[in-house]
Amino acid sequence: MDEKQLKRAMELISVAGTAKSMCINAMNQAEKGEIDTARTTLKDAKKTLHEAHNIQTKWMTDEMNGEKVEKSIMLIHSQDHFISADIMMTVAEKVINLHDEIAQLKAKEQVNG
Repeated sequence: MDEKQLKRAMELISVAGTAKSMCINAMNQAEKGEIDTARTTLKDAKKTLHEAHNIQTKWMTDEMNGEKVEKSIMLIHSQDHFISADIMMTVAEKVINLHDEIAQLKAKEQVNG
């Protein structure tokens, strides 16, 4: 894998990993009852994942335009990071929504006694 491809792979791993970590942080915030903070963190994670998507799209576009892309373990690893971050985004959104619903039900239960 040439240096340009290696740099792309490492950048995709880094950006996607950051997005994944932000999703985990958002779920932890929701678990603590910090729903608004969790939603803000998730929104920021989506922006970061979009950066990763742009890296991947540029990479694929370059290949379609004739740039040779060596299929390597690093390429596969970077794609794994991207897709796991994308999946984590979906899971985090669901988890935050569930914690929000639980908090609302608990609040309603306290009012109705």
